[in-house]
Amino acid sequence: MNVIETIIFRLAAYSMIAGSTYYSASFIQTLFHRLFGHTRRIGKIYEVHVGGHHAQYSGERMQSDRWIATERHITLYYAIPFIPMVLTAWSFLPLDFFVVHIGSLMLTIWWHIYLHRQYHLRESWFSRFNWFRQKQRLHFLHHWHPRTNYAIVEYKWDRLLGTFADSVRFGIDLERQEAKGVKSSSD
Repeated sequence: MNVIETIIFRLAAYSMIAGSTYYSASFIQTLFHRLFGHTRRIGKIYEVHVGGHHAQYSGERMQSDRWIATERHITLYYAIPFIPMVLTAWSFLPLDFFVVHIGSLMLTIWWHIYLHRQYHLRESWFSRFNWFRQKQRLHFLHHWHPRTNYAIVEYKWDRLLGTFADSVRFGIDLERQEAKGVKSSSD
């Protein structure tokens, strides 16, 4: 292999590792949220998530002017399922591939947390984008119907797990909700 082919191969491999890391991590987030965020299997996660986040952002109070920091206590718990993923990558990947994996994992976790916070901000910069509003609606449905839409970003996993729901399933007119203005949490 010449130098150009080696570079192209490495870049393709890095892209594949980054993509597989992203989708694996998003699947783990969805599954972990479903198995532990809304059941009492791990009491602390359930109490903080349902008693904190879902209690503060509920009913028609889905947004606030600023993020209400109720989830910082369970963010580390969400890292637990990533430990085996990282150890497996460390065991089998060359160092440069492992570095790409870790960087992708860190960006994926950051993106999920950041986007989730944006869903609950009244004046998110992302609100101008249709893709964001669609994901935000699906997340709000999760708050109204907690046994659905466990994903934060990749709702294809909910489709795969049979937990996906859109507004039609529950007869909720989200356009009307937006037009009348979903009430916001008091800060």
